[in-house]
Amino acid sequence: MGIVSSLLGISIASVYYTSLPIVKANEVLFLNRAICTVFDLPVASDNAAGYEKAVEENIVRDTLRHDGESIITLTQKSAPYTVGIVFSGVGFWDRIEGIITVTKDLSTISGIYFTEQHETPGLGARIEEEWFRSQFKGRKILWENPIGKRIIIGAGDKTQVNRVDAITGATQTSMAVMKSLNRSLASFKNAHDSKNGL
Repeated sequence: MGIVSSLLGISIASVYYTSLPIVKANEVLFLNRAICTVFDLPVASDNAAGYEKAVEENIVRDTLRHDGESIITLTQKSAPYTVGIVFSGVGFWDRIEGIITVTKDLSTISGIYFTEQHETPGLGARIEEEWFRSQFKGRKILWENPIGKRIIIGAGDKTQVNRVDAITGATQTSMAVMKSLNRSLASFKNAHDSKNGL
């Protein structure tokens, strides 16, 4: 029995280590595809090399540091010089991560893409759906508001320039996304202002 268990363990480990490069390549492809989507970058070919080339030619990656925190940013090399901020936080069930893009003057959201989430299918997982993500485009970030109210997800005055609708039946996920975005944007703004002497 011990020999069989050892052989199975070796087999499983062998499959794991053999497939590891494929898993890593797929993770890079997924991230590059997300960056191309949120920045609306032209992609010459719909494959890993095409997405990688589009990101390399159009995006500068940087890490801002402030108060012991690291904030990953992505910036377009040419007009419109959109800035992307990698955000993360705790959702209702697990970690939520993504990229939010803003205009060069940091006033307006141009896109959002979720790169990781494990929320309830059909409820909180709907944050990945286009109808939810498209609401953010053109919304303002009200930097003068308290940190938790710079972007609002949920009920409120329909004329609020910084508000998007929450997902029905997924209030906790919607609130978690709002909290994560506002916290990450505040960290970014502090690091950005510190770097630029503002």
